Amino acid sequence: MKKYAIREVFGTLQGEGALAGSPAVFLRFAGCNLGYAVCPWCDTDWVKARYHLDLHDTRELVKRTAVETFGGEVPGLLLVATGGEPSLQLDRPLSEALREAGYRVSMESNGSRTIDRSLVDWLTVSPKESAYVQREGDELKVVFTGSAPGPAPDIEAVRRLAEGTHFRHFFLQPLDLPESGPNYTATLDAVKRLGPPWRLSVQTHKVLGIP
Repeated sequence: MKKYAIREVFGTLQGEGALAGSPAVFLRFAGCNLGYAVCPWCDTDWVKARYHLDLHDTRELVKRTAVETFGGEVPGLLLVATGGEPSLQLDRPLSEALREAGYRVSMESNGSRTIDRSLVDWLTVSPKESAYVQREGDELKVVFTGSAPGPAPDIEAVRRLAEGTHFRHFFLQPLDLPESGPNYTATLDAVKRLGPPWRLSVQTHKVLGIP
């Protein structure tokens, strides 16, 4: 029987991108196919699984979280599959079980693997390498890395990441480093120079002090 390696499950508001402000249950899977060597500035602890659960117990954990945070599994509640890299684990049985319970299933992927779009209602791709394979979805969210390692050090690199892609929304998000905080000024300037359809994405959950 398949077991899902899960780092954490929690209820909060989506903090980033086009769905910012939406009540959501976050299902954070453990494991990533890129790792901290590719993303040394990653702000997520995805390495060690806290749970190894089958489909039924995963659903029960998600349900319990929704009840504790929102009073129940409200129809249309967002379920954010994240990680690590969630495409390594989110499969059709789990997607169908979540949808049957009324969730809108969203995935936040690094784009390094092809995603079966039929598994999700919303797909966010945030590429961590200059060459990535999943080049269509609902939103492209690029972390503006500037002088730090990463695929988006300047606006020309951002344009190259978006070239030939098919997304409904395009976001540039500041890189938040422990020693210096978010690079707001550089990112704001980059969004101004890029122009439409690019927009600024701020990690509002960090501003509000929520998970």
